[in-house]
Amino acid sequence: MKKSEEGVTLVEVLIALALLSMILLLANSVHLFVQKQMNSQVNKIQVQSDERLAIGLITKEIRKAETVETNHLNELIINETDVYKLKSTTLTKNNEPFISNIKKFTVKKRGNQVTLKIGSLPETIIYLRE
Repeated sequence: MKKSEEGVTLVEVLIALALLSMILLLANSVHLFVQKQMNSQVNKIQVQSDERLAIGLITKEIRKAETVETNHLNELIINETDVYKLKSTTLTKNNEPFISNIKKFTVKKRGNQVTLKIGSLPETIIYLRE
């Protein structure tokens, strides 16, 4: 009778564990990379959404306004009562938070034309009725 060799050796177990560890490490690296990319994209989308919301609301206010003024501090004054300005990354209306995640707010008025730039959106020109 021949002696049967069943089971695995310690070397085979160690090699299998090393291979499994490398595969799991690679899968974890891919997962972390995808997670970082997703978070980055979600943040960019949120910023763009906030910028579009801000420009839409302010444009609507300007079009309904009786008077629109600006000053050298990039403040937009509508109907002599509502003052819009950027504080840090929050656009404020009458010193109350209006919309956050805004990195840039510039406004200029020349004659009956108001030029508005919010964040990375293209410059918007609004013509006032006289």
